[in-house]
Amino acid sequence: MTKLSRFAILLTLPLGAFAADPALLQMVMPDAQVVAGLQVDSAKSSAFGQYVLAHLSVNDTKLQEFTAETGFDPRHDVSDLVIASNWKPNTPDNRWIVAAHGAFNIAKITGVAQANGGVLAPYQGITVVTHPASSNLQSATGIAFLDASTALVGDLTSVKAAIDRKLANTPANASIVTKAQTASSGEDFWFVTLVPLSNFSSSIPDPSGAMQGNLLAAINQASGGIRFGDTVTITAEAVTRSEKDAQALVDVVKFFASLVQLNRQQNSAAGQVATLLDTLQTSTSGNTTSISLAIPEQQLEQLLNSVHPAPAKAAAQIN
Repeated sequence: MTKLSRFAILLTLPLGAFAADPALLQMVMPDAQVVAGLQVDSAKSSAFGQYVLAHLSVNDTKLQEFTAETGFDPRHDVSDLVIASNWKPNTPDNRWIVAAHGAFNIAKITGVAQANGGVLAPYQGITVVTHPASSNLQSATGIAFLDASTALVGDLTSVKAAIDRKLANTPANASIVTKAQTASSGEDFWFVTLVPLSNFSSSIPDPSGAMQGNLLAAINQASGGIRFGDTVTITAEAVTRSEKDAQALVDVVKFFASLVQLNRQQNSAAGQVATLLDTLQTSTSGNTTSISLAIPEQQLEQLLNSVHPAPAKAAAQIN
């Protein structure tokens, strides 16, 4: 990955949580299959959000270099973002875009990008920083600022198309907007996927082989979200092929939860997880499965700290 490409990712690094912003949803490609949203400002107002921010890329030297060169720190300077993809990975037709609201020093960020191999070219009156594709299966990367508070990063085709939609005030895909608004309602972080979960199997670590099973192939669509607070609430909804598949999914979730519960006395880690699973709720309605989990924020932090100790110095800097 080139240095400019790393800058592009860091520029709109997912940092917190989200409530769907129509202006950012307008940037989403009409054929998007995966969309997610986050709201950093909301994260900063909650203890768990501060915890997440404190642990995010603290030791990432590229983030540190980027911040030093531009004065821009995505953990502080990004307020809202939407991420979208048409989910055609490893093909020339793969499209992705990140649209973000924040505080951007356009001249300084653009100058750093140009110094690291970016090429500046005007498009529809907006300067786009481009970098050529590194392989035949990738597209050129584009970075554009619609104004001092709106940034776009993605493949060049998607960035230009988003600029066209913005300037023409073209409405976003109604189906995507509806699903995004439903998924994001009352949530700090949300996601929607319109493709079977089995399509993600190559992108998710899966030592047990569960992602290769028939059950996830039966999940045609999924959505969910996380709400920060004294209690962290996690919700998910899966649309399956049939009512039978919906019930099978509930049965599998309950089975794995019961295994954890059975081992809570023999294994300290299992005991911590089992305590968190005490509030697990599952239900079905037709071919749709709903799952929810309410976890006390302090207990969740304790569990995460047992896996990744808290960087105390960095935590003190996230305000």
